[in-house]
Amino acid sequence: MKTFINPLREKVLNTLDFNISMQAAKVYGSLLHTMDIGRYDDPEMEKVLINRAKESLSLSSESVPNKDCLHIITEAYIIGGHTRLMEKLAGMHEIPPDLLITRYSDEKALERCKKIFTAVHSIEANDLIETVKQIHSFCKDYKRIVLHIHADDIATVVACGLIQQVRELNVYFVNHADHAFTFGSAVANYYFQLSSYGARLDKLKTIAGQTSFLGIPVSDIRPEKATTSSEVSANPSFFSSGAAMKFKPYRGENINPLIAKILDKWPQTTFTIVGVSMLTNFWWWPLKLRYGKRLRLLRYLPYDQFISLTREADFYVDSYPFPGGTAFAEQILAGKRGIGLMSRVQGYSPADKLKRPSVGDVIDTIDHYQDDGVVEEIVAVNGYEAVKKRYLACLYQNEKSSFDMETLVPWGGDTQSLVVRNKVFVPISPEVMKYLYRNEKKLFLRIFLRMSLFNKAYISWNAIKK
Repeated sequence: MKTFINPLREKVLNTLDFNISMQAAKVYGSLLHTMDIGRYDDPEMEKVLINRAKESLSLSSESVPNKDCLHIITEAYIIGGHTRLMEKLAGMHEIPPDLLITRYSDEKALERCKKIFTAVHSIEANDLIETVKQIHSFCKDYKRIVLHIHADDIATVVACGLIQQVRELNVYFVNHADHAFTFGSAVANYYFQLSSYGARLDKLKTIAGQTSFLGIPVSDIRPEKATTSSEVSANPSFFSSGAAMKFKPYRGENINPLIAKILDKWPQTTFTIVGVSMLTNFWWWPLKLRYGKRLRLLRYLPYDQFISLTREADFYVDSYPFPGGTAFAEQILAGKRGIGLMSRVQGYSPADKLKRPSVGDVIDTIDHYQDDGVVEEIVAVNGYEAVKKRYLACLYQNEKSSFDMETLVPWGGDTQSLVVRNKVFVPISPEVMKYLYRNEKKLFLRIFLRMSLFNKAYISWNAIKK
């Protein structure tokens, strides 16, 4: 796949029209984020585009910064861990920072952001060149920038790089999707790490600044009545949640055998999963036909109903083949007994110690549940106050954290597990495929032919709709 994508990279580097280069770079970033080909950053491309922007745009960055900190996010979402992580870090500042959103955001998410940040700004531009200019005009007034950007947000990276060529600007990169490609390596003074999986991939990157362990923060508070007893009721209930793709079978890894074993062993119990679709997630159909109402598949629940459901459940099961990050740890700190299968994508919290390599081992853990001191370790690594201390020390005292998650959770993952071989399983943006169809037909065809049947249907349906 690398040889297929290289012509797109050459187009970015060699096309004379700067706007065309920026568009190609955005597509390149999105494509590599979706398709793991073993390339996780491209600082050379970032530097080339920053230098070309300096020559083409003639923007002044010489003003003396008079504001402290600006957080930048590409899009803000009402659900999911990406926006929630940004909100938690923003809440750690003594004085709430400002926020810049570089693309469209959900109105409800925007309103929530306004309650957390001192000021919220949005970019309104029709092309990437104008976007760079507007981002630059905001950033030049700040001493430090915290990035929560999408992998393809090359405009933000270029804008920050332009300022760094003129004066000191400290950039802190929060790589939430640390399992995949992203722009940002050339401009980040500090590259925050969230997991041992991400830390291992960082070794394959060319990061200009320093890496510093941050961790995803969770609540430090645990209920007085924690469910750590090894006794299991005759009719335990099970609950899980996450984006649909986190449960989709992948290269022989499948959560369905575990669910089936649980529902067979406890004939009166129920298993509820929130975040999935019975209509389009076809891999659930055999289980649903077999167990009927005992397997509850819910697309979405209002927050209060979601919380109520988690409180009623006896066990929280982490998503698989792809884990839910620290959602698993949060449920354990909320008093749930946490179980799950070991994923090859791992290392987001000490809660991974409660996962097991096989279905039989998970069932045995249910029968003889013990948290093995994991709660205390979660608080020490991912607790809100622990993350806050590391975060603020890095921002304001230039103190990086060298903590290694593998000292608590021995590595048993595989950083090559997501690499694309013969099939492209993860859906590629319809906008990206449209660009390739119009501008890079050979690459479009090569990728389309390697897409899974589900992805081909997804792209074809989006093309028909428009």
